[in-house]
Amino acid sequence: MIRIAALSLPLLMMASACAPGPDMAMSNGTERACFMSDRIINFRAGQSPSLYVKALGGDVFELQSTGYCRDMDSAVSLGFTPLTGSSERTCVGDPIDINVSVAGASSNRCRARVVRKLSEEEVAALPSRYRP
Repeated sequence: MIRIAALSLPLLMMASACAPGPDMAMSNGTERACFMSDRIINFRAGQSPSLYVKALGGDVFELQSTGYCRDMDSAVSLGFTPLTGSSERTCVGDPIDINVSVAGASSNRCRARVVRKLSEEEVAALPSRYRP
């Protein structure tokens, strides 16, 4: 009996090493929705603190700033920098740094978190002024 337990422990350890980590899967077993932060094609400021971004391919994500983010609704461009390492891939739950550029003013930086990927129905239900 002790031999069986001793042999099964390495197998359990190997199996757990192959399981998806917290950055690959959500608690319900599905993969987290992600986008490439350098492939954002449009954005719109929602009701504070929300920001909606449209990624290449058409997926829309909601980001929420973690503090006051000045001039988000009048920004002419936004730059996104993932805060999860060297990858340009940003997923639901990840923090991200946003560089807000406004015409005729200096840019400012904000921190945000990717809250969720919106379904097509949720995007259609957004007021047009918030829809990217």
